Amino acid sequence: MNMNRMLIVAVASLGAAGWGMAAHADAKAKFAADCAECHEAGDFEGEDAKALADTLKKMAGGQMKHKSAIKLSDAEITEIAAYMAKGGK
Repeated sequence: MNMNRMLIVAVASLGAAGWGMAAHADAKAKFAADCAECHEAGDFEGEDAKALADTLKKMAGGQMKHKSAIKLSDAEITEIAAYMAKGGK
């Protein structure tokens, strides 16, 4: 692999890692704001992220009863569900 290609791959990898950390920080903050009053992220560790996302979508869409209204975008739901499935790690 030539040097330019290696540099491009390295920069792309760092960018993806940076985005992942930003998404994690956003999910952590959103969980703290919307969920942490009643739930701990660790309680969901090991659960299926897709199933958690489906449940969050139902709550945000008003199809499932919840203590208070939840307003989340699809992207936020995906990020929070992944954060929860990892137990907040």
